[in-house]
Amino acid sequence: MENRREVDFKLIRDATDRHPRTFTDLLHITRLSRKTLNVRLKELCAEGALLKEEGMYKSNGVSEFGNNGGHIMKGFSKMFEDKRIRTGLMLVALLASFSASGYVLAMMVAPTTYVQPHVEPSALGTFTVAVNVNNVSDLYAWQAAITFNPAQLKVTETKPGDFMSVEFPYFDSSTKSSDGLLLLFGTLRGNATGITGSGTLATVVFEYYVAGYTPPSIVSQKAGFDTWLAQADQDFSLVMVPGGQSMLTLAPVS
Repeated sequence: MENRREVDFKLIRDATDRHPRTFTDLLHITRLSRKTLNVRLKELCAEGALLKEEGMYKSNGVSEFGNNGGHIMKGFSKMFEDKRIRTGLMLVALLASFSASGYVLAMMVAPTTYVQPHVEPSALGTFTVAVNVNNVSDLYAWQAAITFNPAQLKVTETKPGDFMSVEFPYFDSSTKSSDGLLLLFGTLRGNATGITGSGTLATVVFEYYVAGYTPPSIVSQKAGFDTWLAQADQDFSLVMVPGGQSMLTLAPVS
């Protein structure tokens, strides 16, 4: 019977939670008998779960959980009336307080672990190297792959040399510090006639962080990039200079 009563209450609460209902509405929704519905409505109104206004029944916002909560609070009140239970609860609360205080105290007096901040190393100095070309004929374009130790050196500046000066207008550089690669590139534009002779194609400034650093060097290939010299034919197609890599040198600039 108690389960039946709770089911009836739930049907009525579900119907009135959405919006107010008349007695006739609730008859159709719950399918309870008039007598049973009348009894249940009176019980819910007496408990304060429902309000009846102008013949409409609406929820008063009191849920089954709220009712249970009231029973629970009553249970706690009865528990505190028992002297032995009250004493036991006070002891548990006292122990919990001591435990929390001890933890806070331990945190306050515990030694702090010092974390060494990351400090960027300071450069010991700088030096400059020149990419020189020797005895080349009709040079139209070039590329040089330069390797260095990234733990010891850092590229800070690249600029074109004076071998082709104004007639050598395009110059580019790209540094992959993590790979220790510097790629230099230059070419003529709008003129199929190259430059002949010897001179400096570019200069590079490095910072060094250790005294005994390994000097940078030109390599034939690094990370998929080649070192080469090229001439241009009348159709502006590049023609690799035979042995062109050997005509390039890397020399310190005093």
